[in-house]
Amino acid sequence: MIKRNLLVISILSFVFIININAQETRVKYNFNPDWKFIKANPTNAQVVNYNDASWSTVSAPHTFNDTDTFDDLSIGKHIGEKNQFRGTVWYRKHFKLPKSDAGKKIYIEFESVRQIADVYINGQYLGTNKTGFIPFGYDLSSYLNYGDKENIIAVKVNNDRGEHFRDNFPLVWHHEHWHPNHGGIYRNVFLHVMDPVHITLPLYDNLKTVGTYVHAKNISKKKANVYVTAETVNESKKDRKITFEAKIVDANGKEVSCERKTELLKAGETKTFATKNKVTKPKLWYTRRPYMYKVVTTLKEGDKELDSYTTPLGIRSFYFSKDTGFHNNGEYAKLHGWGQKPTAGWAGLGAAQPDWLKEFTYRLMDEAGGNFIRWGHCAGSPAEIAMGDKYGFVTLMPGVSGESEDEGETWDIRIAAFRDMIVYYRNHPSIFIWEGGNWAETAAHYEEILKIIKTYDPHGKRLMGNRRADVKNDSEAYISIEIGTEGWQREYAHLPLIESEYLRDEGPRRAWDKFTPDDNFWTHPNLSRNVYKIGSEVFAIRQVEDWWEKMGKKSYHSGGANWVFTDGTHGGRNPTEVTRASGEVDAVRLKKEAFHATKAMWRPEAQIHVIGHWNYAEDTQKTMYVVSNCTKVKLYINNKLIGTDEKADNGYLFKFPKVKFEAGEIKVEGYLNDKLLVSQTKKTIGEPVAIKLTPIVGPKGWMADGSDIALVDFEVVDKNGDRYPLGKNTVNFTISGPGIWRGGYNSSKANTTNNQFLDAEAGINRVAIRSMLEAGEVTITAKSEGLQSASVTISSKGVTISNGMSKELPQTYKVDFNSEEPLPIYTPKTEPYNPARVNKSDLFTKFSYTGNGKAALRKNVHWGKKTYTDLEYNYTVIPRYLVGAEYVRMPNSDGKYWARDQLQFIAGADMEIYIGHDDRVPRPAFLLNDYKDTGDDVNLVGVKMSLFKRVAKKGESIIMAGNSDGEVPDDTRMYFVIGKKIKK
Repeated sequence: MIKRNLLVISILSFVFIININAQETRVKYNFNPDWKFIKANPTNAQVVNYNDASWSTVSAPHTFNDTDTFDDLSIGKHIGEKNQFRGTVWYRKHFKLPKSDAGKKIYIEFESVRQIADVYINGQYLGTNKTGFIPFGYDLSSYLNYGDKENIIAVKVNNDRGEHFRDNFPLVWHHEHWHPNHGGIYRNVFLHVMDPVHITLPLYDNLKTVGTYVHAKNISKKKANVYVTAETVNESKKDRKITFEAKIVDANGKEVSCERKTELLKAGETKTFATKNKVTKPKLWYTRRPYMYKVVTTLKEGDKELDSYTTPLGIRSFYFSKDTGFHNNGEYAKLHGWGQKPTAGWAGLGAAQPDWLKEFTYRLMDEAGGNFIRWGHCAGSPAEIAMGDKYGFVTLMPGVSGESEDEGETWDIRIAAFRDMIVYYRNHPSIFIWEGGNWAETAAHYEEILKIIKTYDPHGKRLMGNRRADVKNDSEAYISIEIGTEGWQREYAHLPLIESEYLRDEGPRRAWDKFTPDDNFWTHPNLSRNVYKIGSEVFAIRQVEDWWEKMGKKSYHSGGANWVFTDGTHGGRNPTEVTRASGEVDAVRLKKEAFHATKAMWRPEAQIHVIGHWNYAEDTQKTMYVVSNCTKVKLYINNKLIGTDEKADNGYLFKFPKVKFEAGEIKVEGYLNDKLLVSQTKKTIGEPVAIKLTPIVGPKGWMADGSDIALVDFEVVDKNGDRYPLGKNTVNFTISGPGIWRGGYNSSKANTTNNQFLDAEAGINRVAIRSMLEAGEVTITAKSEGLQSASVTISSKGVTISNGMSKELPQTYKVDFNSEEPLPIYTPKTEPYNPARVNKSDLFTKFSYTGNGKAALRKNVHWGKKTYTDLEYNYTVIPRYLVGAEYVRMPNSDGKYWARDQLQFIAGADMEIYIGHDDRVPRPAFLLNDYKDTGDDVNLVGVKMSLFKRVAKKGESIIMAGNSDGEVPDDTRMYFVIGKKIKK
């Protein structure tokens, strides 16, 4: 169920709809179809007469890494998939422009190219872009041919990178540690044709233009003032008397305000027009009702319309409170959602996905109750940011970043990208926070960041923060919101707090629980190397636990981003998988039990979900878990009441221990104030007898544009057509007709992508077929031994492509902006913020801990004090010189967990830092590099812990990684940390 009334109908993109209101004064061409491509680096491929006849024909979005990703088992240790093609390739496009376009201004816009793009037009070099994630463009006007003479645009693309992400200078964010290395023209390309007198494009890189800027002030339910500015240029050869018109149009197409100004625009002059528009009784943009207006800015000379441009507008006020969290138009809203990689790889497709397929993912986040997204650690695509506007997702928006404080060329590229990002996206109402970087900066860098915001978004009132700003004292004077990591404690008591990356656990969809027949997880030969040895059930339970403990129960906490929504190949810690299985959906967007858990917590309507299936062995007895936003849950088996739970754990989790399996039905009911509001039934499914195929296409259909995707779900079903939840049958496919098989993947096996065979996982899997430039019927047949086969036919629709271009822009879904979701039916009670409960320490200041368990700061260590937060182990004999020192109480459960920035603090005084490390565990790099063995040992419940020491100066930033970056014994001890002030 999607929270707003979604109309799945055929439309063009939002921008295209609003632009056709103009009199064809400005044309935006879809420049995606029909490129020539070669996976090689021939010399002089930019020259006009280069023979590219033997090259492949492709359409953007396109990546040359779609066939070599999701095909290797994870290396583990937070290392991403490395075995991908890296190098230089070429794209060339042949196109013609009519003679009537001669004398007009023509610009090309790339929504981004990974990673380095050198662009040429008719043999002339235009420039280079290295950001990989930020839109950029070029003025082609003076290089073009018109009429029958062809034009050639050539793009040399390089996605190579250094072996280690720390040494990948200058593009430190361009590494599979952060983003799967999917090179290519992987987002849309557009060609803009406009009058010489026009409103500029918001493409600062190379063009140095900023377009329109729209913001609202004095916002109430009675009125709002909307200020519109538009950078306008006269590139004709004569002075022009121009009337600038700014119209505000509501979601129903009705004009609600119009202001005009007439001024002389001299030849060659650039001028910014400005109006103040008044809107009475504005419909405000809420996360639960994201109402969108549009601002249509038009240039006229007399009665002749010269140019028109449309800008999104959402009228909203907001504030983040350090004590009470986030408020939107005066209404409190807890933020819950996901961090998402801007590549967001899809098995078989990589990062090259049509806009509607990206929206397919966004709609799933919406269905699961999300209202917040943090793009990590680089900017999302234009289509996805517009989806934030459309679905009511508060957005935390970065430029480009890895995880470091950068200097030199890296910083120069980063800060320019940050500027370009703000110019391009500053009109989107869903963006509430600019992220300056994924790591703390110097004071000088912070000043540059704030200067850019002040220059290009002076009225946005958006907050700015850096994730891990707590690693540097410089941060405090500049950031206006704390972007936390893992949410255990706040580091800045005077700032509001938003979480950027909580719950890094991994749980594959196929592995239900330990009571279910295995599907290559519990018996996988790599299981001993996994950091996370949990199945789908425990992974879903942890969604509830982590959300409630870290954010949900904290009234002061604005909320946060679960890390991440979709499984991907970016730095997994489980070598049993081909992905980092941290998503609520897998790499082809099939839902895990964790998806249903978040939905049951976060949707405002009454929700209930029993975790798991009901196909156990006859003698099974297990705890059944139910997630619900109700206050009482009843569980029945075959209509017999088994139990009632009126006390949820962690706000939303209900437990029913020792439930005996009986074939038939398990039913759960959710009550609020003793009123039955919602129920769910799962039943025992019979043995599979057939394959069931279900096609999925975009809202307009499957377009024969060379890059559109059709999905096909295949299920193994019983005689009633119900999916068998234990099904793992191998299915073989055949395909006929104008389509390119892209396949899917099996999450625990190498080399399963792009094959015409695939295993079902938990009874279902999904494959993809790419369209060609030829329309027609494509038939897919699925066969499996012992099952009735199935076939499905999908028709691709013709797309009008003329001279290499199309006026049909990428398709998206339409939503009803007039609909409104309700307030939550129930929210578990939370305690008011009490600053006295915050961890305080004289030595461990700005303390943060990103592990799975909770760490705590304590004073006066001595015999008998607890060492860990999760074990009843006490210090017994410790060196006398440590008695009375401050210490960190760690979770022993994190002894096998590794992350670079696991524990961090800033020394509050000149101090000695002592670490006790389990001698059976390989010593991590931070310990070997920064600490010296004291020769003393601590015996901790029979385990020898070697004591290491270093000296830190006041204000020094201290970072400790995980216990070990290698293999550890099952009964390993987590290291302990003690701090002692140096007496002067």
